[in-house]
Amino acid sequence: MAEELSLFTNDTEALFVRRPNRFLIIASPVGKKKELACHCPNPGRLIEFVFPGTRLILEKRDQGNLKAKTGWTAAGLYYRDTVAPLFSSRANKAAEKLILKEIIPGLTEISPEYTLGNSRFDFLCTDAKKRKHLVEVKACSLIEYGVAMFPDAPSGRALKHLEELAELTTQGYLCHVLFVITHSEPTVFIPNLHTDPEFAAALSRFGHAAVSPGGRACGPVTIHAALLRCDFSGRAILTVPALPVDLSHGKLAESNSGNYLILLELPANQDIEVGALGTIRFKAGWYVYAGSARKNLSQRINRHLRRQRKQKHWHLDYLTPWAGKMKALPILSYRNLECDLARDLEQLGGKPIPEFGSSDCGCGSHFFYFKAPPMGNREFVDMLLRYRHVEALARSMRKKKDLI
Repeated sequence: MAEELSLFTNDTEALFVRRPNRFLIIASPVGKKKELACHCPNPGRLIEFVFPGTRLILEKRDQGNLKAKTGWTAAGLYYRDTVAPLFSSRANKAAEKLILKEIIPGLTEISPEYTLGNSRFDFLCTDAKKRKHLVEVKACSLIEYGVAMFPDAPSGRALKHLEELAELTTQGYLCHVLFVITHSEPTVFIPNLHTDPEFAAALSRFGHAAVSPGGRACGPVTIHAALLRCDFSGRAILTVPALPVDLSHGKLAESNSGNYLILLELPANQDIEVGALGTIRFKAGWYVYAGSARKNLSQRINRHLRRQRKQKHWHLDYLTPWAGKMKALPILSYRNLECDLARDLEQLGGKPIPEFGSSDCGCGSHFFYFKAPPMGNREFVDMLLRYRHVEALARSMRKKKDLI
């Protein structure tokens, strides 16, 4: 029988209402109209989860904790026939009790929160040969289309830990990064080159996969991915101690090449002159632009987001001075996907602005109007994740096929 670990307790369940900030979720108890303020223990973006009506599992907070500003913690949620724990900090507990002895043979001692110089690492482990292993643990909750990715937002902290571990290998330590995947059934782990290309490139440069779809090891730090399965009561078991890890996407991350969506809000109706297209009447609401850049992707995106001090070159440049909120969503790829993105945006109900952004292709438009914020539309978010994760999986599968 597999060893179990309690990650949380299910004290009650509620429905997600909104998330005012990274650490606060407002929920509504099932069948009741009142609202509960809940601590969110995962500071990531969680864009795949935060939709009204998502069923949450709440754990009662320790009333003796004077720092607690809320009475509940959103400990987990139900997602696509699985339970997804939200306690990123409790991944260390799972690593210590369920995973470390499975992935590092012959461990005799496991010491948590080990301080070395000015840094603190999650674990110092000793094996039967008296070798010292430093381990950093990262909780991974972004799993879509068979691909687990970390992080879901830029993480300077994760990059710093990785660089420190790479340096410490020169001092005789055996160094590891363990990604604890908390739900679903992914077939591969990949660093999230779309949201944090710098970390993805560094993981490829400094790391080598404990289990890989193929290819040679390179960097000095061993990269592991392990999969847990958790039930509604909080009981977790280890189902896959060594999931394949594909680090080959680091080269694509460094290439700064791919596609992007620009989300732009117009707070009020506006007549705007758009170059050769003339004056167009834009309704208040949200607009999504699909574009691509074979090089300098991040620079292109930053230019689009800059409201002032730029010559008007793209059609989008004429709108940004009038915009309220703006957001960029990169999709790194060696393939040009902007026409595919445009077609999918229209299929999602986006109303095309004729000839906008499509003068160099046969599409009717690459710019679409949505009445409500697209990130609040589950179908839009699913489309974004499909492009990001399926592109990554396809690359991993091609790499595996090439090596057979």
